Amino acid sequence: MNIIVKKLRFIVPTEAYRGEGLSYYFVKALDYIRIKNSDNVASIFEEKSIPYVQGRVWTTDAMLRETVNLVNKRKAEGCIAVEMEVAGVQAIGDFYHFDLFNFLVSGDEITERDYQVEGLTDANHNLDKLYIALKIVERI
Repeated sequence: MNIIVKKLRFIVPTEAYRGEGLSYYFVKALDYIRIKNSDNVASIFEEKSIPYVQGRVWTTDAMLRETVNLVNKRKAEGCIAVEMEVAGVQAIGDFYHFDLFNFLVSGDEITERDYQVEGLTDANHNLDKLYIALKIVERI
C-alpha cells in the first residue's frame, strides 16, 4: 500500500495545551499534557518518508476561544496548531492506561493575514489518514 501525500500537512503532537474541560476530569491539573507516543508516531512517519512536523498543539473546545491574545500566547509557548481533541483523549488514555498514537492533518490554516480553507475538504475526506493509521497499527 503506497501512501500518497498531497498538499496536506501532517502534525505529530508532542504536548497539548489543555484549553478544554474534559482532560481535567482524568488527570492532575497542569497547563500541558504530554503526548506519550509522539516519538513512536514520528519514527513511523520518518520510515515511510511522510512529511510531518512535530510540536506542541493547543486543544480548545470552541473556535470562539481563539482570541488574538490567546493565539499569540499559545504561539509564544511554542504551539504550532490548534485542534479540539488531543488533550482530552490523551488524558482518558492516561487514566485507563491506553496508548494513544495520534497525528493530525491541517486543512484550515490561520496565517498572519487571513483564514484559508483550501485544504479542508482533503483533510477531512481523503484516505491518506487511514493508510497512515494502518501503518501505525502494523507497527504496534
